[in-house]
Amino acid sequence: MTRLSASNLPENIRHYHYDRDAITTGIVHFGIGNFHRAHQAIYVDDLLNDGATQWGITGVSLRSSSMKDALAPQDYLYTLVTLSDVTECRIMGPLKNIIVAPDQPQAVIDIIAAPTTKLVSSTITEKGYGLASGRVDVTHPALKSEFACLQAPTTIYGFLARAIIQRFKTAADSKLTIMCCDNISAGGDLLKVGVEHLLRKHNSDALLWSQDHIGFISSMVDRVSPATDETLRNLIKIKTGRLDASPVSAEPFTQWIIEDNFAGERPAFDKVGAVFVDDIEPFEQMKLRYLNAGHTIASTLGYLCGDTYVHESLRRPEILNFTRQALYENVLPHAAVPAGYVGAAYIEDVIKRFQNSHLPYANLQVGTDSSQKIQQRWFPTIDRALRSKASLPYFEFCLGAWAVFIQRSIINNELSDPKKAAFKEIINTNDIAPYLKIANADKFIFYNQTVFIKAVNRYAQKIRENGIKQTIIDFEC
Repeated sequence: MTRLSASNLPENIRHYHYDRDAITTGIVHFGIGNFHRAHQAIYVDDLLNDGATQWGITGVSLRSSSMKDALAPQDYLYTLVTLSDVTECRIMGPLKNIIVAPDQPQAVIDIIAAPTTKLVSSTITEKGYGLASGRVDVTHPALKSEFACLQAPTTIYGFLARAIIQRFKTAADSKLTIMCCDNISAGGDLLKVGVEHLLRKHNSDALLWSQDHIGFISSMVDRVSPATDETLRNLIKIKTGRLDASPVSAEPFTQWIIEDNFAGERPAFDKVGAVFVDDIEPFEQMKLRYLNAGHTIASTLGYLCGDTYVHESLRRPEILNFTRQALYENVLPHAAVPAGYVGAAYIEDVIKRFQNSHLPYANLQVGTDSSQKIQQRWFPTIDRALRSKASLPYFEFCLGAWAVFIQRSIINNELSDPKKAAFKEIINTNDIAPYLKIANADKFIFYNQTVFIKAVNRYAQKIRENGIKQTIIDFEC
């Protein structure tokens, strides 16, 4: 069987119809993983099909060469599979190149500094931004190193700062927009803080220039795209008759809300399904507080039940009911939704999407970097509710379950988290406080609420003693 390539496209599968040789790089994207290739790249592919040839993508990997190694031999093409009751395949062509930053740091700087690049975007997950309590941690070792010397950048902030300095010197008339596409609040503002922190130290003239020539914006992205496995690769072989080293799969649903504050030329993403808005925050908050929070709840409980996938966990009536009621009773009263949305309807849509059995999304994948994620997904809602003197039994239970998840996944050697070493040091501690502190909960109000924390500890202990299934049943009674 032959490998997918530009000269070997399957005739029976939908694919791009533009001349890829005529495409120029208008977008540089940090974090060229599955989500970007199943979400933003589709909107770009549609634009290119409409003739907007200036918006090709060059990907940047901040760490591994694995994606470049997989896609370069197949001309950076890959197959997108939409999984639901009907399976659809599509060959994607918007990627022009992938640069591995540790191997070619100057190439990353050069492509961002090029005046033809109009947009830089990022999906590097929460931990990629070096945050503490939702803010850029300027004491993070990598950022401290770049603050001392910017010659060898390693973070997104360092590469952007170096590129802005070069662009200021070589393309002073150009403008660039930098857009966060991750599940973090005000991601564009965070990128601005980190970049300006470095510019202020290393080139104050470039910092001043950037005020009029560089824009930082946020966006709300939404589409479930699980990790690629051999089952998906084998499906591609059957459907397309081609070998694809790195296909991606996704649910039918996709949404992209973009803050309309571009510094220069704006891609016409609104013509291919995206929505431009003046204020992105209500949309960010809705996704974080409902969809992302619910995903973490279901996956945490599901992992403790021994389930591999989220949809399997939601086949359990007790987990389905718990997740739904947690959103209705402990989130809905304290998390507003944007105009035009109904909170209850959004919750039901979220649950239905999680139940898509055609889309095997692993509980451990959702649980990756959970110490960073729950700071955005759970903690602000808990604080808001406690300020209004509300009771939060579901979140008390969830935090207890999360601590047990950390313990259990370490014991099983399955934890993937930037704070793993710190958690290992307290693995024999059952008190909830040290676990929460490692997740920066001490920066939130609830951490010092004695009654609340005692309840969290009680649930954690019950889960350890009686198991998650019985503890949920007892909770519901």
